[in-house]
Amino acid sequence: MATKKIGLQVYSIRDIYFKNPKEALQHIKDCGYDAVDLFGNIIMSAQELKAMLDEVGLECCGWHIPGDYLRKDILEAFVEYNKVIGNKYLIVPGLPGEYTKDKDGWLKASEKLNEIAAQLKKHGMYTGMHSHSIEFKPTEGSDELPWDIIAKNTSEDVILQIDMGNTEQTGVDSVAALKKYKNRNRTIHLKPYSKTKGFAPPIGEDDIDWAEVIKFCNENGNTEYFIVEYEEENAKEGVKLCIDNLKKYF
Repeated sequence: MATKKIGLQVYSIRDIYFKNPKEALQHIKDCGYDAVDLFGNIIMSAQELKAMLDEVGLECCGWHIPGDYLRKDILEAFVEYNKVIGNKYLIVPGLPGEYTKDKDGWLKASEKLNEIAAQLKKHGMYTGMHSHSIEFKPTEGSDELPWDIIAKNTSEDVILQIDMGNTEQTGVDSVAALKKYKNRNRTIHLKPYSKTKGFAPPIGEDDIDWAEVIKFCNENGNTEYFIVEYEEENAKEGVKLCIDNLKKYF
């Protein structure tokens, strides 16, 4: 596994990004991040984005792909785009309702993720599932959590991109959930969460045991990128506080 690096999910400063992508990427770099995690539809050519990333000195460490991109024809075109920008992680941030109604739906989602993983493997790329609250709440027809259904029914080529803050919000111990599955966290989302203040505090001022998270990922997570996500109103300043505090745990 390559040297561990810290990225930022650009959703954190999406208002800046959609007005002025270069300004957003430069701010991410100036804060001390190594990489950027993108989301949503394409807003510029691959060549333009690659040139912008190179100019500011950032890598692309992932893309949260829209639901339509799960179609094989669109996905193949998106693969070619991501080859140009140097990204190998195409992560599913959420599933259509047909997959999330009951256990059968989550099993079908697992099959779909395995199909995508096989499709991407020939390109040296990976897919994965990003967690929100729904994956850690019981689903109809099963006493298993959807996250466990996904984990147990997908290959190790499918990344379990747990979002620590989203997991904590459901009342689940995010560190315990992380430790349940070794070698499945090539990328991980580090979103802070406090039981009393919600998502407002930056990393290091919340309730998650970040030292234990980093330790596990370094030793057992197969982790390449640690991706910060901070979505509060003061995100421009918050993302700087997050990385400054996070670096203390490495």
